Amino acid sequence: MLLTASLVPATGAASATPPASNCTEYSVPVALTAGGPADQTLVGELCLPDSGTPETVQLLVHGATYNRAYWDFPYQPQIYSYVKYANRAGYATFNVEIVGSGESSRPHSSQIDVFTSAHALHNVITKLRAGDIGPIAYEKVIWVGHSMGTAIGWVEASTYNDVDAFIATGATHPVSNTAATGSAPFPASLDPKFTSLNLDDGYLSTDAVSRATNFFYANTTDPQVKTEDYALRDTFTLPMLLTAVGQFSAPVATASTQGITVPVLSLIGEKDFLFCQPDASDCNNRAAMQASEAAYHSNASSFDLVVVPQTGHDLNLHHTAPFSFLTMLTWAKQHVAP
Repeated sequence: MLLTASLVPATGAASATPPASNCTEYSVPVALTAGGPADQTLVGELCLPDSGTPETVQLLVHGATYNRAYWDFPYQPQIYSYVKYANRAGYATFNVEIVGSGESSRPHSSQIDVFTSAHALHNVITKLRAGDIGPIAYEKVIWVGHSMGTAIGWVEASTYNDVDAFIATGATHPVSNTAATGSAPFPASLDPKFTSLNLDDGYLSTDAVSRATNFFYANTTDPQVKTEDYALRDTFTLPMLLTAVGQFSAPVATASTQGITVPVLSLIGEKDFLFCQPDASDCNNRAAMQASEAAYHSNASSFDLVVVPQTGHDLNLHHTAPFSFLTMLTWAKQHVAP
């Protein structure tokens, strides 16, 4: 109870906003391949606690159709901003926008998949540890991913072995083929929000109806959150989608997660439309899911799975978000202190 109390943002009143964190935006030159030129840019926001000098930074990686607003949602941040909670808990956060989204570079879509994205974020981790992003050279890094951001992390952590703990949200094995094929993305060039970017047709966007179906459980979602979420939508690429599905659907023996050796926490919403389906997982049976997903992480030093009740795919954007955040941060403090 004491630990939980120390993590809850000081609200004072139900509608109050947590104390402002110390945040600075950085543009980081990165390469998409080993030995390739650092000719792309990842933009992210480094936020520090109001006091103390953290030794650990959490690298926050959003999923497809998102940008860094997913981790620092502007609407009612005292409920929906993981950044605020993590900073309050004493962690630094680097909330990054992957290549192809937000203010980061948008090269031709053929250049962007989970493997090139993993390499680019490996560049970021190297710079965070070296003190090249902000005033601190971080001794430890926790990867915190959502959905496709988790899949990228599986590749990154297993390839480069440069993180100290791994928090996966909104991603287990396997993904539902039925749900995935019904997601209905379309070329971002046809979305009025992105027409001015002159993107090639490998860049994709989503409509409001499919977002509501795929990402939310209506019973625990504020309708205003859905409105804000759609307004904040972002682009992703077809190669990213295809290679991510390959990660979610990989056989146990050859899954990239077998290369992860650090402690792993996985959070999944009980009502996740993409993963909690008859052709994927029974999310009402936590013990079975724990055993099934642990088999994909047989080399992790520890593995824990939490099913968040009455929650859809976007765990950060449901009424249950504070429960998810406190679960993640309590686990983090047990494995890698701030």
